[in-house]
Amino acid sequence: MIRSAVPLPNLRRRYVVTAFLAAIIATAFMAVDRSIAEIAGPQPTDRQVALAVTSLLRREHLTKHPLDAEISRKALKAYLKGIDPMKLYFTQADVDEFMKHQDELCDMAKKGDVTLAYTIYHKFLDRVDERMKLVDELLAKDPDFTVDEEMITDPDKTTYAKDDAETQDKWRKRIKYDILNQKADKK
Repeated sequence: MIRSAVPLPNLRRRYVVTAFLAAIIATAFMAVDRSIAEIAGPQPTDRQVALAVTSLLRREHLTKHPLDAEISRKALKAYLKGIDPMKLYFTQADVDEFMKHQDELCDMAKKGDVTLAYTIYHKFLDRVDERMKLVDELLAKDPDFTVDEEMITDPDKTTYAKDDAETQDKWRKRIKYDILNQKADKK
């Protein structure tokens, strides 16, 4: 038997942690069963998970920071960064639209409302389709390697495209960058 210097948590805490882990595992298995194309919108289980997670965060998080506008803003920024880290898919207009709800995210989660997450995700899927068409168009042309240009590769320093021309330019540079990397690796 392995003994720990840290006292074992009480039965209630054990139950909460076990329930939380069970919810995560169940959600993971449900996500595997549903294909991306079938994700139409919030499911009843999404509401239950959101309510359980917000309840756990309020009671059990180490910092005991309230679920407020500050946390909402951080959560929304983290979600956007997780979906589009290089800022290649969303436009600044998309992000501005999402940010209108940045202070409401925790209040929505406390009510079990996860519609904003689905709205953002569906916009992301639309943008992926659009960008793949753009990539096909750009790959049909030979890149000009004689032009000396720069591309920001640090996700924290790059910005979202403001318009279609900037989107096309970001993707053109990205493709050129990837081709040059492959050539450098002798592929």
